[in-house]
This record gives sequence, C-alpha cells and structure tokens, in this order.
Amino acid sequence: MAPMVVSLTISHFVIQTGSTALHYSALPETRTKHCHSSRPFASINSNSLQMNQRPLTDYRPAIWNPELIDSLNTPYSYQSHGTQLDKLRQDAKRLLASTSDPCLLLNHVESMQRLGIAYHFQEEIDYLLNTRIQPYSPDDHDLHTTALRFRILRDNNFPISSDVFGKFMSREGKFLDSLSRDVKGLLSLYEASFLGVDGEVILDEAKEFSSKNLRALLGRLESTSIDVAEQVKQSLQIPLFWRMPRVEARNFIDFYQKKDVKSSTLLELAKLDFNLVQSTYQQELKELSKWWENLGFKQKLSFTRDRLMQSYFSTTGITFKPQFSKARIAATKFINIVNTIDDIHDYYGSQDDLKLFDSAVKRWDLAAMEELPDYMKICYFAMYNLVNELAYDVLINQGIDVLPCLREAWTKFCGAAFVESQWCYTGYTPSMDDYLKNCWISIGVHGSLNFARAHQQGSRSPIANTPLHCLEDPLLYWSSVICRLNNDLATFQHESKTGEVVSFVKCYMVEKGVSQEQACDEIRELIKHAWKMLNTERRRSDLPPLMVEMCMDTPKLSQCLYQHGDGFGVAIDLTKDVMSSLIFRQIPI
Repeated sequence: MAPMVVSLTISHFVIQTGSTALHYSALPETRTKHCHSSRPFASINSNSLQMNQRPLTDYRPAIWNPELIDSLNTPYSYQSHGTQLDKLRQDAKRLLASTSDPCLLLNHVESMQRLGIAYHFQEEIDYLLNTRIQPYSPDDHDLHTTALRFRILRDNNFPISSDVFGKFMSREGKFLDSLSRDVKGLLSLYEASFLGVDGEVILDEAKEFSSKNLRALLGRLESTSIDVAEQVKQSLQIPLFWRMPRVEARNFIDFYQKKDVKSSTLLELAKLDFNLVQSTYQQELKELSKWWENLGFKQKLSFTRDRLMQSYFSTTGITFKPQFSKARIAATKFINIVNTIDDIHDYYGSQDDLKLFDSAVKRWDLAAMEELPDYMKICYFAMYNLVNELAYDVLINQGIDVLPCLREAWTKFCGAAFVESQWCYTGYTPSMDDYLKNCWISIGVHGSLNFARAHQQGSRSPIANTPLHCLEDPLLYWSSVICRLNNDLATFQHESKTGEVVSFVKCYMVEKGVSQEQACDEIRELIKHAWKMLNTERRRSDLPPLMVEMCMDTPKLSQCLYQHGDGFGVAIDLTKDVMSSLIFRQIPI
C-alpha cells in the first residue's frame, strides 16, 4: 500500500492512502440554542400503545438480567478499606521519592500506568517528569530505555522529539541491524511508535522495523520464553497505546505479579484499587438497571436492543476514574436511549414517521410530539426528560447552564441518524467523504462525550472553570472517526444481511472498485493514520484536560469492543468475558 499523505490547511484536512482521500471540513461555529418550554419534565401514559409490525433484525437477549445485577455484592468499599488504601498510596509516594535512578523511575511510572493506579499520583508523576526525567539523556545507551522515556513523556503530553532515536539509526535513516535481536528494545520501540504524529517519518520507520523483527523472533520466543512471546503477540495484535486502560490494568496485574522484579507495594495497591473501583461500578450499574427497568423501553419497545451492560461498559472506557460516577451514569443513559432511536431509524420506523421525529427533535417542545406515533412518543419523552433532568442537576450543583449543549447533542445525533435512514431507504451509497461528514456524528461519540463532560465533577479542572460549548473540535472529530471505522469493520457483514447497507466498507468498495477484503485492509490503514491525526490534535488542543483525556480514551474503547467482531450489538463471548472481569470478578488479595 502506498504511504499516506496528509495536507492541512486552516479549513480542510485530507487523509490520503494511495488514491484515496478522506476530508474533514472545518466545523461550523457553535450555536447556542435554548429550550423555550417552561416544563422541565414530562410524563406519558402509554398503556395502550400499538406497535407497528415490520420485519426486524434478530438481536440476542441481554447479557445479564436485572435480578443478577441487583444481586451484585462485594466486601470492598471505600468506607471499610479507605485506611488501607491511604496507607498504600503513601507507601507508593515514598517509593517514587526514594528512587534516584532515572531508569528505575521510568519503570515505576510505567508500572503505575499499566496497573491502573497512576491517577492517584498524577501530580507526583508530573513533577518527576518535569524535574528528573529529561527528554534526552546522554546516559541512555540502550534502545529500551530511550523508547520507554519517549513513550512516557509523550503519553503525558511532555514535548519530546523523535530525533532521540537518531543514535540507533544509520546515515541512510534506517535502524541498525544490530538491534534486530534485542527483543526488549524492539518491543519498547514498537510501542513508542504508536504515539507518532502526522509527518513523523522516524516513527514510521520504527514501527516497520520493530514489527518486522518481532514477528521474525516469535518462533524462538515461543520455545524459550512463553511470557515474553505472549506479550509480543498481544502487542502486535493491539499496541499498548490503543488498549482500554481499565482492561489493561486487569490484565497487567496478572502479568506483573509473575515478574521477577516488581514492587509489592504497587501490586498490593493495584489489586485493592481495582476491587474498590469495581465496587463503585457495581453500585452505578445497580442504579442504572433500576432506571432502565422503570423507563419501560423493554416492555413497550420490545423490538429494540437491550444493551444496558454494553452501554455502561462503554462509559468505563470513556472515563474510568471512580470520582466520575455522574459522568458515567449520564453517558450510559444517553447511549441506551440512543440505541433505541438508532434501531427505530435502522429497522422499525417508516420514512414518514422518521420525518416527523426529526422535525420534532429540531423543534424541541412538547407540542411537537402530538403528531408522533405512540412508540416514538416514548422515545421523545425519555430524551426530553433526560436532558432536562441532567441539565437541572448541573445547574443546581455547578451553576452552569448546559441545556443548550445537551439539546444540540441530541439534535445532531438524530439528524445524522435520519440522513442514514434516507440512504438506506433509497438504496443510495454516498461518497466516502459524505459518509464521514455525517457518520462521525451518528456513531454517538459526540453526544456521549458531551453528556459525560457536562457531569464530570471532583476534578482539578471543574466545568465551571472553562466555557462550555458543544465541543466542535478536530480532536473530537478524529476520535469519532476511529470509532466509526472500527464499528463499520466489525458490523458490516451482519448489517448487510439485515438490510442496513450503508457502511464505510461499502462506500469504499463502490468508490474505489475494490473487493471487500482489500477495502477492509485499506480502512485499517486509515485507522492508523486517524490515530496519528488524533495525536497531532492532542498536542495543540485547547480543550479542557479531562475532555482531551476522554477523546483519547474513547477510541481505545472501540478497539476493545470491535477487535474480534461486534462486541456491542452482538456481545461476542470475548467481550462478555472482558466485561465480567471488569465489573463482576474481584481480584483475590
């Protein structure tokens, strides 16, 4: 495949692979809209609903029933284990303070990040990276240390140039052949290469060199060092930088405790922290399960998906820290209602009904519901009530009016879903460019992150300290594009069979005249380049730090959900196991 070329102007991005170009037009200015209705909440008596009978897709049942969720129980809580947690945190701080060797310090920081406990020590880590871990060290003579230093500094948004790898390269710009059997160094170089930005040729060369040699060494590793071989295979399948943080923490705890050199303090803290965060997740899930049952969608809108667990799991990928309960709950409610509206647009609603619904959402008042069929009234009421309830909560607790932002999130999503339904109804296949202009919104990331951001509390940069807008930003765009392309690769086959034929895979096949296999291969290359653009925008974004973090973490969630198929809509066994390990199964201590 020809290398990708990207050109950037003030108003336009172009991603190009071979003869393929994807465009990102500058986003429009944010418009502030206000809800004119004086009624903050609404209710409906829907006992006599008549469902339209139309051909429906075959959805699998929910993964876990409400009774099982309600029975969740854990001996861990911040009340009973808070003292132990504080002691271990203090011990870990002393460990960092007492470490004088920069190489050892780098390894401690990496371990904290992969064990999922770095968020407890972000101020200490920032201080150490500012004062004791310099971007360049003349003492770094091995590839592993140089690559690890690069990855940690760049991952924490500290400026560091890829020129630090120059000493491992020939005059021709190629990595030295003498490095081709350095497994530890090659793996570190490979992981570092995924933090590359647009135009960083050295890291492109690093990725090609390290991946080629790691694959060549796998056979020998499998017979001499099984643990290292597994680590290499996992990284070649999905690099560390693309992994969902909380899932990586659960997996790395198992790996870390087998290591010859490890910190018992960090290991003990990681296990306790995982179980305590899990206890928070279980309480949130119980609350959401009751909300979902009371909403009545499962009984009144039985044609739609029941995907509460997948929706909630998704929010732990968007923002995993325990203090952000309200953000996860708000985003889960948004995603769950979005699923229903998505199903109505994809499979259930007639074009006449969908036009009425799109018009009602744009008007955003209760009178707009009068012409809707009963099943749509339920969705409209639920959406209307959710927005007002959550906006009221933020106004009372933070003094910020987020109603215009939340309304616009819904309006944008429903408008994009309506466009997709028209494409399907008419059998129209849009250009790749037109598809992405619409479908980066319809994937739901824009709305989910808006809802989560509006309800993030207990942070170092509270919402009140930054102007709230609807977050039309290139960082959010590229985050959404990665999620959209991952989703389309995983769901294309199934959705083609059920009649939902609009997908970037098909758009690519039609526009470029290539096979499905070739289209999928080239889309995977586009995903890699979209990650580069995401890294590029991260370095210059003026979004609040927490929003930047969510934009970076959300594509990692999509990699987890769609790596082996449709882990959201179909709930494959691998995804169910990941969800169970994160939310249900405690780590023995």
